[in-house]
Amino acid sequence: MTLKEADKILREAIIQFNRRNFDEAKAALSQVLDVDPTNPEANYYLGLIYAKNDNHKKAVIYLKSIVDMDVNFLFTQQCRMILGYIYYKNMEFKRAEREFLEVMKSNLNILQVNAALSAIYYKLGDKEKAIQFAEKAFERDPYNLNAKNSYGYLLCEYDLDVPKGLEMLREVVRVNPTNAAYIDSLGWAYYKKGDIKAAIASLKRALSMSNGNEEIKEHYDIVLGKK
Repeated sequence: MTLKEADKILREAIIQFNRRNFDEAKAALSQVLDVDPTNPEANYYLGLIYAKNDNHKKAVIYLKSIVDMDVNFLFTQQCRMILGYIYYKNMEFKRAEREFLEVMKSNLNILQVNAALSAIYYKLGDKEKAIQFAEKAFERDPYNLNAKNSYGYLLCEYDLDVPKGLEMLREVVRVNPTNAAYIDSLGWAYYKKGDIKAAIASLKRALSMSNGNEEIKEHYDIVLGKK
């Protein structure tokens, strides 16, 4: 197979990927890499396919190869962000932190990076940095519900400004009343305020909507005095 033929197969593989025909795309991308092992697009899309299939070990191999190549600035930073999310999902928080900080150093001070770093520092128990990056994410887009939910939750969780956090979370749930995570945050805010009745009502609803999410159940058990 020539490089020209490989490029044609690559274009078809990307079409199959966008159609969510991942098995067909993977087979075609593997053919491309047999001819051109350092092709950044083929490595990128194979990494995405493995990430979608929760084969994180293989996803990391392909995505890291692109970072190591450093062929395109935005391409590299996109791969770093995906690697960060994979590491976070696997509870490798220090590795996740490193990837997102590298993106931040590249002057891509975008909402998603700030939000991810806030979540990482929350897991690492660094309250100061968790709230710092949550606030930055919220300031980037005050109308983004995820950013508003995270910032409001931490204001209550850390007892920094429970009334302000509670009002923010009420606004989030008013806009999207069917999101279990948002309702969980609101229930926890009521608990931090001392309104146990409202907390139980919200958390019970969130637990039902989430089919027994473990984190929501933990909040619910704490409020009921089971923990």
